[in-house]
Amino acid sequence: MSLYTERLQLMPVSIELAQTLMKNPLAFYYKYQLPWNKNWPHNGLKAIMPIYAEKLEHDEKELGFGPWIIMDATGDHVVGDIGFKGKPDDNGIVEIGYHIVNSERNAGYASEAVAHLCTWAFSHPEVKRVEAECDQGNIASQKVLINNGFLHTGKKGEILHFKKEKKVHNPKPDCYKEGL
Repeated sequence: MSLYTERLQLMPVSIELAQTLMKNPLAFYYKYQLPWNKNWPHNGLKAIMPIYAEKLEHDEKELGFGPWIIMDATGDHVVGDIGFKGKPDDNGIVEIGYHIVNSERNAGYASEAVAHLCTWAFSHPEVKRVEAECDQGNIASQKVLINNGFLHTGKKGEILHFKKEKKVHNPKPDCYKEGL
């Protein structure tokens, strides 16, 4: 279940892949014949991986609503990761997060990945809104969100909150006529 953009491949982390990344991240690079990047997986991803793997073991529908690996479209190297913090809550809300490795930043990869993963999320009827948080000083991340149609909704301390609502298609009824 990989997603492809013009320049990227997004691959959801399966249970097997989560276990590999937890036990021996180098095995991931070996399995996919990728050049090793000492900056990936980063500590934040390593920290959530056991929680995600446990959720996935109990509910296969978690796949896709956890972390995804971002690789270049040809699968030659890791660009970063993106994902949600779980399945939609009772209000249809998911929270997105992303990380691009230092060597791949400022190339528009985060914007491209966020756009595609939001489209994927909104293709699920139960998802009504995608939310995100970022540090007040992280201007690049704020630009990614704003350029993807997220609205700034508030601030708590140094953390800014953003949201993007699913567009609801309301076709005009057949009997509607302009100007009447």
